[in-house]
Amino acid sequence: MIAVVRRVALRRFGLVALAVVIAGCSDPAPVEPAPDAAAIDGALAIDAAGEVDADVDAGPDASTACATPAACEQRAADRFDAILGDPAALDAFLAAVPKGGDLHQHLSGAVYAETYLDWARADGACINTTTFAAVAAGSCSASTQPAPASGSFFDQIVRAWSMQGFMAGAETGHDHFFATFGKFGVVAGAHRDEELADVVTRAASENQLYVETMFNLGRNVGNLAATDWSGTLGVGDLSTLYATLMADSRFAARVAADVAVVTEAHDGYRTVLACDDLSPSAPCRVELRFVAQVSRTGANDQIFGQLIGAFEMARQTGLIVGANLSSPEDDPAAIANYDLHMAMLDFLYQRYTATGLSPLQITLHAGELTAAYLPPGSTANTFHIRRAVERGHAARIGHGVDVMSETDPTALLDELAARNVLVEVCLSSNDQILEVRGAAHPLAQYLAHGVPVALATDDQGVSRSSLAGEYKRAALDQHLGYRQLKTMARDSLEHAFLPGPSLWTSVATATPVPACAGTVGGVPAAACQDHLAGSERARLQWKLEQRFLAFEQAQPAP
Repeated sequence: MIAVVRRVALRRFGLVALAVVIAGCSDPAPVEPAPDAAAIDGALAIDAAGEVDADVDAGPDASTACATPAACEQRAADRFDAILGDPAALDAFLAAVPKGGDLHQHLSGAVYAETYLDWARADGACINTTTFAAVAAGSCSASTQPAPASGSFFDQIVRAWSMQGFMAGAETGHDHFFATFGKFGVVAGAHRDEELADVVTRAASENQLYVETMFNLGRNVGNLAATDWSGTLGVGDLSTLYATLMADSRFAARVAADVAVVTEAHDGYRTVLACDDLSPSAPCRVELRFVAQVSRTGANDQIFGQLIGAFEMARQTGLIVGANLSSPEDDPAAIANYDLHMAMLDFLYQRYTATGLSPLQITLHAGELTAAYLPPGSTANTFHIRRAVERGHAARIGHGVDVMSETDPTALLDELAARNVLVEVCLSSNDQILEVRGAAHPLAQYLAHGVPVALATDDQGVSRSSLAGEYKRAALDQHLGYRQLKTMARDSLEHAFLPGPSLWTSVATATPVPACAGTVGGVPAAACQDHLAGSERARLQWKLEQRFLAFEQAQPAP
């Protein structure tokens, strides 16, 4: 059955007024969601009988309606081209355009400094007047001041906690970016649920459907591994440590404790947003999944334990879908242990993935390197991406900035395309951390070789950006067109770590599976309903097509 159209205005998140921020703009300005796209409900659910209920936007009136979906798409493409020189119009267009998912996002870095300061004041936290690091209420001293609400100290903190107004000098963008996390860490650690609510609220305001966010998970198993192992851990020790953990009587309880963290995080942010109300707000309809973030600069026994914990958690809950190694890839410890970490992932792939024991998938920071920041003599930028895919079994690569410096980059690009490995491209952070922008960025090379790409935010709060901001950089800095952005949005869901077959036989040509041919974005035929009923991925992809059709129909006629 087809439900009556329903528009739901985005309800403001009560703890803080959020902003849609376009990368390259200065201070964030609170805005309401665009009425023609971000407020579209677009909900699609499969009930117990397998029926599809679709909230379909009524679209423009008959006098301005475009004749076919292709004509609507052309209208949107023409509108996009026409406003490239009009910043305000482009910002509004990109805030409203459907964006699929954000696949590469660090939770603590996704929240704006102003929001953290709101929470710091509510907590009674203080800020060191020299280092600008937050301390808990009980640790305030003569060297700190209460978290301010405005003024010059407030502005100093925002600049210290983000890339706002940053100008390279004695400190590089690379070092300033990574130093921010330690400054607001005390506040972030106390507000996990609110951070998640903040993330989905911003996503809803930008017409996103899906987010995979990274934060530290699997610590209980990681700590157990550190307890069970002493001394240096090498490749030859992985099997022994794994067997030791499996035999440890405390292992099951530690996994259960890690699963509880995931479940509590999911339930917590939904409580903050009152998602169980009879009329839940738009952020509640953004699908959110978790990726276990494991610091590659930690102790190797702890890293291996956390990765094991991630695979084990995914056996018990579909809320955790992936694992990723984080922290600066050019850190000397990260470089020294890179091959060991890839061996860990290969070991776990053979035991969990190849055997079907766990659905967890791997996405890896790889190729977030430039020669300027490598330790002397390092050749990490010649092999990290290839090894992440071939040895680490990465289904997606985060950043991949140095692909053209890898050994035989043409063959690598072709291999990525053949393996259907998606690259999560984070234009703002690549510019701010590594000063890679414009033609120096390999995005054009990835596209030329048919490598699937999705734009992602990385740390939108620190970067002072948003997914709309990444789209703007792609348009103005990388000269991408509307259809290329649309394909990237589709690819973000095609490569999301969600269960079920795709809506598409080819995203590149927008060719749907036979069961859904001729009906995408409209009323699904019976065979298509069956296909959607059996796939969470396809249902979300269908929802994206509904939103694209509504958005494109709503564009003004030339």
